[in-house]
Amino acid sequence: MALKLFRAKKYDHCTHVECPSCEEKRPVEDWNNIALETYGSNSPDIRTAANKKVPFPYQCPNCYMGYSAYLLKFD
Repeated sequence: MALKLFRAKKYDHCTHVECPSCEEKRPVEDWNNIALETYGSNSPDIRTAANKKVPFPYQCPNCYMGYSAYLLKFD
């Protein structure tokens, strides 16, 4: 049970996301802004989607490749 709680909070403190394709590291807000502009206000925060392994698509602000949040590298 404790391990599950630890995993659920794994990405909450992260401020940057690294794209697996172009390896550009950008702030979480850049990734969230693209999702908000594309899908509207119901878009989940990228950190929340990664914690829960939600298959919601996010686009890299640099190369525009799309990924589910749980496949990204967080810092």
